[in-house]
Amino acid sequence: MSLPTLGKSIAITGLALAGLFGAAAPAAADQTQDRWVNIPATATVAHGLACGGRIGGVTVATDALPGLVYVRLNGTFVGVSSTPGVLCSVFATLHWRNLDTGAAGSWSADVSGGLLDFPAEPWAHLETGSGRVEVTLTTDRPHIPSTTQINVY
Repeated sequence: MSLPTLGKSIAITGLALAGLFGAAAPAAADQTQDRWVNIPATATVAHGLACGGRIGGVTVATDALPGLVYVRLNGTFVGVSSTPGVLCSVFATLHWRNLDTGAAGSWSADVSGGLLDFPAEPWAHLETGSGRVEVTLTTDRPHIPSTTQINVY
């Protein structure tokens, strides 16, 4: 096979492969896109005789449900609860503000736990609207709040 013929064969093969991959691209675009963002840990004192630890969480926004953010908090605590057999706990609040629309709100949950992370409750959803959303995690006990931003579809 001569060099010009080989070059044509490679070019034709390359175009055929590009066509195959190009045809597959629209199918991938139909898939749901999710954005996961971790909520940085908030150090906090907890209810109990000598309880303290951290609360963190995760959020997910999906293009299938624009304007909604799903959130779940979890806590890790050490110490002695004031009630035997009950884990250390705090009342946590996630304050949110849509930086693009000005909408704001909050969501709260009791968060308890031991040395292992325990989810506060099942996933909750926040109706923040689409845009850049700032979330701040606080508790009802002395704490160091944490703040992060989420891009909501």
